[in-house]
Amino acid sequence: MSVVEVDGVWKVFGDKAAEAIAAVRNEGLGKAEVLDRFGAIIGVRDASFTVGEGEIFCLMGLSGSGKSTLVRHINRLIEPTTGTIRILGEDIGAMTSE
Repeated sequence: MSVVEVDGVWKVFGDKAAEAIAAVRNEGLGKAEVLDRFGAIIGVRDASFTVGEGEIFCLMGLSGSGKSTLVRHINRLIEPTTGTIRILGEDIGAMTSE
């Protein structure tokens, strides 16, 4: 069983997030094009991975590539624009603060 499952997580900052995601998927727009066209910033783009029990998992990337933003989703400091995150099989987006 996976301890952490991240499936199709996107974080887009801006008022036109849904339109920006659709344009990236359908037209292959990059970050700069999304910013110019929609005034939106892509923080995390379609992240999917699993971490099994006992595994060591490392996020690596350049400065500004979205590592901290992704971790903030897992501990629910921010909510994803779309996608799901499960811990021990439970969707954390459906959990209450209790």
